[in-house]
Amino acid sequence: MRFQQLTCACCVIIVILLARASYPQTGTGDQVPPDDIQSALTAEEEKPATRSINVDIQAVYGQYNNMLSTVNFSQEQSDFVYLLRSYLKKSNDYGYKDEVFDNTSYYENRIGFTGNVSLSEKWETLFEIDVHNDSYGMGENPVYTREEKDNVGLELKNIVKHTPSYEMSYTVGGAQYYHRLNGQLAEDSTDSRLYQAHGALGGEYIWSSSSRLRYSSTVYYYDYSKTESETGSADNDYYMDNELVDDFNLTSNFGVTIGAMVDTNRDDVFIPNGQFGVSYKGFTNATIAAKYKYDMEPFRPEEFYLQQKYIQPVFDLPPGRVHHGHLRIDYRMNSTINVKMMGTVEHNKHFYNYFQQQPGDVLVAYCEETMSAGGEFTAVLHLVKNILDVEMGYTYMYYDAENNITYRPRQQYNGTIKFNGTNWKMSWDNRVLDEMYTNPETNDTIDSSVVGDLDFQLKMLEGFFANFRVENMYNNKYYLRENYPEPGITLLGGVRILL
Repeated sequence: MRFQQLTCACCVIIVILLARASYPQTGTGDQVPPDDIQSALTAEEEKPATRSINVDIQAVYGQYNNMLSTVNFSQEQSDFVYLLRSYLKKSNDYGYKDEVFDNTSYYENRIGFTGNVSLSEKWETLFEIDVHNDSYGMGENPVYTREEKDNVGLELKNIVKHTPSYEMSYTVGGAQYYHRLNGQLAEDSTDSRLYQAHGALGGEYIWSSSSRLRYSSTVYYYDYSKTESETGSADNDYYMDNELVDDFNLTSNFGVTIGAMVDTNRDDVFIPNGQFGVSYKGFTNATIAAKYKYDMEPFRPEEFYLQQKYIQPVFDLPPGRVHHGHLRIDYRMNSTINVKMMGTVEHNKHFYNYFQQQPGDVLVAYCEETMSAGGEFTAVLHLVKNILDVEMGYTYMYYDAENNITYRPRQQYNGTIKFNGTNWKMSWDNRVLDEMYTNPETNDTIDSSVVGDLDFQLKMLEGFFANFRVENMYNNKYYLRENYPEPGITLLGGVRILL
């Protein structure tokens, strides 16, 4: 019921906004990716007044009653820019080849709004709200039939420029996270809920053209609530971070960052820490930046548990004490090739790992002291300007811990080819995931997987495209969680509308 109400509410909002936007327009809008909010708002600022409105609607339907729909609506006025976005993906029980897996139906729903209001030349307000609703059938799990997650988060930020060299920001926000596991028997069902409130005060003072001082103070408070069906209780939690950072340039090309921080938490009363970084921009086509930071990373369950399926949340895990080392290189060979490389080394006293009480059971998070090192490589090739792009990525991560680090691949490859022609568009995505450990104490693993998706759009009318999608196009049977198979090849068709 909650999902249906939210979906209906989103539809009503979209209809109202579309009605406001029903005057003639010229040109062709660009697709606004639902995850890249800041890029969408920036793109809107660069558009002329006649293209201040963009509408991007995609809807496809296919096997297993699988449906994918996205709506992105953005508008720019003289003092107000906003982006409204929605994403819905749902399916009945899916399968692989001639086999249908029982109790695997699911839906994933996302609704979001981001607005930027200029109240005056010195006062700017940003507002953001996000709603997530997920529901997954749990297949042959002997205890639970379904997992449901709801998360609502909102934030209001005010930026006030007091003088040309000094500005402050004031932020308030909150979130609610709800998690439920429906049992085969009523007494096996569990649910839990948390409420989060946060506030932040920050500022920036520009000493000169080569020096900038930044400070911030952030507070998070968590109120945990559990049902009687769960044993034990979680104490409410809080976290405070205070940071003072000075960025300055020793030369026109060489920059230094020095910072001091004081963190406090329910589990760690006081921890002074800091950071140090250097950057060099003197190369013709490259920028190099290195940074070391030691700080406390709070456990934020409303974000952490949205990233994994089939879990039993534990809310009151302690914060991590983390030593970070980062090296980043951005290299622009020419107008055709851009390369980014990043290396990391971390020591985390409380790294969050997963274990299962029994094979195929739900995941439970716990803390593991871990040393990790890894790297990331990304190359973007603009082979034909604004028409053909090729993106390639490789990630490697090594973990040194007493036990195996579970459900995190050591290697991952990504490759995308995008074609944006006049009459047809195409996106071909491929990813390769390395094998993953499923148990901290044994060498049981999930096999590596190769998955490809193809999205093809053919122009029928101005702003109207026939849309065809093929998911898992190589029809590989693969798993992201032990005993929970992902769908085989899935064919979908529909439309995309750009206004």
